[in-house]
Amino acid sequence: MRNSRRTRLVLTILLLAAFSLITLDYRTGAINGVRKGASDIFGPIENGVSDVTHPIGSFFSSLGHLNSYKSDNAALRTQIARLQSQLHLTAAQRTELRQLQKLLHLAGMAQYKVVAARVTTYGSGLGFEQTVTINRGTANGIQANETVITGDGLVGRTLSPVGRTSTTVLLANDPTFAVGARLEGPQLELGKVQGGGLNQPLDLQLFSNNTPLAVNDNLVTAGDTQNGNRPFVPEVPIGTITHVNPFTRGLAETAVVKPFVDFTALNVVAVVVHSPTSIKHDSLLPASPTPAPTVTVTVTATPGTTPSSGTSSSGTSPSPGATGTSTP
Repeated sequence: MRNSRRTRLVLTILLLAAFSLITLDYRTGAINGVRKGASDIFGPIENGVSDVTHPIGSFFSSLGHLNSYKSDNAALRTQIARLQSQLHLTAAQRTELRQLQKLLHLAGMAQYKVVAARVTTYGSGLGFEQTVTINRGTANGIQANETVITGDGLVGRTLSPVGRTSTTVLLANDPTFAVGARLEGPQLELGKVQGGGLNQPLDLQLFSNNTPLAVNDNLVTAGDTQNGNRPFVPEVPIGTITHVNPFTRGLAETAVVKPFVDFTALNVVAVVVHSPTSIKHDSLLPASPTPAPTVTVTVTATPGTTPSSGTSSSGTSPSPGATGTSTP
């Protein structure tokens, strides 16, 4: 009890002394020196206390932003996960992307109107050995006896009957398959290419002996303008001659042809539903000697959507999703 009273008495005296000093300083300014000295003595202590308490104050003030930090972190984690998924495409996705880019480039160079599709099954069908089924049909404008291509060249032709949402394609390596072909170059030598069977090359037979065959000569489809270029449109790359058979007098020359298309790795293909009346000779071959001009590629859309068109130029490959594409 005595200590408490003594403390209150001391505080009262200190307060009275403080008020007296303030009043005296205000009226006369005579105590500036005393105040300066006190500041020199107690200033470092005051600064030390401020330095200690400032981090604590900052901590409590940051509590109000904690929810914002959590939200930002969650958004960053989501973005990082999305970028990682884009960077880690599967091998199949990368292959499909490359196939689609090459397909759009070839169709754009030729100004084919095509229906893009995905191969769903391999195997024999409709009495043929080498066929595939694609996920597009009459609902997408596909008919029987139309040319099927990839970005590398000729795949085959559509067979009858065509389903509403699926179509069987006869592959060019089927033993019963045959297509009119033209030898590259100015001579316009014509012949017939036939399928050799599973994992076998194609066979070429010329219609005349006017031009000798040579290894590394390329072949393209001849087309048939009298029948509206069905089942085959012109200028689609077929393959390269790898072996010329010994010449037999009186008979046309024959040769072995390696196809540009890998029939065991088909994924994204396209059915040509319309072809221009003329295409520059040899312009679609892999090593075209002259650059092709800018052309328009039109791809039919899935039912319920509007077809669109875009442009493509030689040496460029339109990206999937760009104008003029159709998702298989």
